[in-house]
Amino acid sequence: MSDHTTEDTGSTRIAYVGSYTRPAEGGSGNGTDGISVYAVDPETGALTLSQVVPQVNPSWVTLEPEQRFLYASIETDDYEGEASGGMAAYAVDPETGHLTFINEQSSGGNYPCHQSVDPSGRFLVAANYGGPFVVFPIRADGGLDPVSFVWQNDGAGPHPNQEMSHPHCALFTPDGRFVATADLGVDAVQIFRLADDGTLHLESMALLAEGAGPRHLAFSPDASVLYVVNELNATVTALAYNPDTGELGGELQTISMTPDDFTDTRSAAEIIMHPSGRVLYASNREETPSVSPLASSIVAYRVDEETGELALAGYTFEGIDVPRGFAIDPTGTWLYVASQKGHDLRQYVIDGETGALTPTGE
Repeated sequence: MSDHTTEDTGSTRIAYVGSYTRPAEGGSGNGTDGISVYAVDPETGALTLSQVVPQVNPSWVTLEPEQRFLYASIETDDYEGEASGGMAAYAVDPETGHLTFINEQSSGGNYPCHQSVDPSGRFLVAANYGGPFVVFPIRADGGLDPVSFVWQNDGAGPHPNQEMSHPHCALFTPDGRFVATADLGVDAVQIFRLADDGTLHLESMALLAEGAGPRHLAFSPDASVLYVVNELNATVTALAYNPDTGELGGELQTISMTPDDFTDTRSAAEIIMHPSGRVLYASNREETPSVSPLASSIVAYRVDEETGELALAGYTFEGIDVPRGFAIDPTGTWLYVASQKGHDLRQYVIDGETGALTPTGE
């Protein structure tokens, strides 16, 4: 299973969960039918399945800012007979959160794996792991027009998984003025300005350590620090960021996600800042048989409120098996882990002071 987004619909809270319905790049099919829609109990955080929407490999799902529409990547390399994946659009029922299909388009590259919508709701920017970053215009009814702009990075890295550019994240900055991207294949984090015509313009770039493999991104609450989870060496890098200009500054810190004596293969997946800004979470998700339980774990870091630097707070691995995705509810009370190999969702209570996670048994 993959990543889920939480929606507030008045007194009803909804969680959307993507999945791999068949094997994809770096994924494993788990026999699910597509996008699962859950009602979230506001008192306990417990999930109750209310709808399953058929779709092929909807590995990443995201809501637009007003939560009227949801977009799901179709992470394949054979979309409607072409060497590409797809992107699907759905209308969200304001009462139940249930999804109604609108349309879908080719993603303009293989294995789309991440996307986000600009604050105006006019454009969707997506990352194709086996292709370029792309921009889709969004219609008034929430449907997608075909890809209108393409940005392709060149180059490669020293790791076997870096034979070419591998876009893995396209995330709008907190103020919505820029798009922050991670390219795993060329060890690059880039900041783009999205123009009114839907074109991307490079504003700044940071090259990380060779072979790091930047995968996903998270901002500090004041957007002065951009945190990067690096898949290939299982580290988190903190970069200075100027939210007024879109300029990336120097590297503030790179911290390991595993202990010094860790001997298993290192592989990381997700990164999320707690709403309080005091704790940052990231996931280790090594898929091969491992000696250490930390190979499949959520790691928590305390965040220095003045410098943005991180200090290890602890690990959680109980009930977790290849945590490809996780999410935090808007109140910061619960964290939900989607275990790709375990084929399940696990709920944890977040300690408001320490960030420690306690399983609820759900």
